[in-house]
Amino acid sequence: MSASPEDVKPVDLEDIQSRINDQGYAIVPSVISPEKVDQIRAIVEDLLVAEKTDQHVESKAQRVGQIAIKHPVFTDLMCHELVVGVWHNWLGRDMICSTWTSNTYYPGHDTIGWHADYPYWALEQPWPSGNFTGQTIWMLDDFSRENGATGVVPGSHHLLSPPVEADKWRDDAVILEGVRGSVAFLHGALWHTGRPNTTDQSRSCLLGMYIRPHCLPMEDMRGQLNVLENPSELLTQVMGGNQRQPQDVTG
Repeated sequence: MSASPEDVKPVDLEDIQSRINDQGYAIVPSVISPEKVDQIRAIVEDLLVAEKTDQHVESKAQRVGQIAIKHPVFTDLMCHELVVGVWHNWLGRDMICSTWTSNTYYPGHDTIGWHADYPYWALEQPWPSGNFTGQTIWMLDDFSRENGATGVVPGSHHLLSPPVEADKWRDDAVILEGVRGSVAFLHGALWHTGRPNTTDQSRSCLLGMYIRPHCLPMEDMRGQLNVLENPSELLTQVMGGNQRQPQDVTG
């Protein structure tokens, strides 16, 4: 299911980069049609049913991993023209995808603490400045204050440190609300959190972290790439097929 012309609406990549630089995030509404979202959401739902465990039932949250090898729609979205354009502009044309999963909050899911994603939580403070990782959120359901939409602290990526009072909601925080089919782009160091889902419906999204190639990916993306048949040059690049691998030095 490749991106069709109607999926790629004119956007100002410089404006998106400016908003990520300033506030730490940018939302682009209705990148794909509701009909296409329905198709993707149904595929995710089948995977959720097939892979649900007692732990997911207890936590009221479920992550599906290795989605790149579970349906072609996911590699299409990983390499969607808008997403690739944003991260090429932000991270360089040799950027790669570090992790690519779906994430679902079921009714009754509670909040999680403020955090910044990998690789920041694996680094000593202060975190390095500059652009070397960014998060992509594909909204497969409407994101609302009631159903567990992501909360962020605008500008927190400038602090280059982990959040304090991680479990307390902040007065300077905002909720990333948007209609299904929208995409949110986040600076990797932005403080964010999942909010409670107080509705009677699940809320799903796709999460893709993109990084500069000198960083270690969070997932074994090359292992998944090796499973795919005849990947395109772009998909090979995005999944780390061209990333330099350690070698012995001989003289």
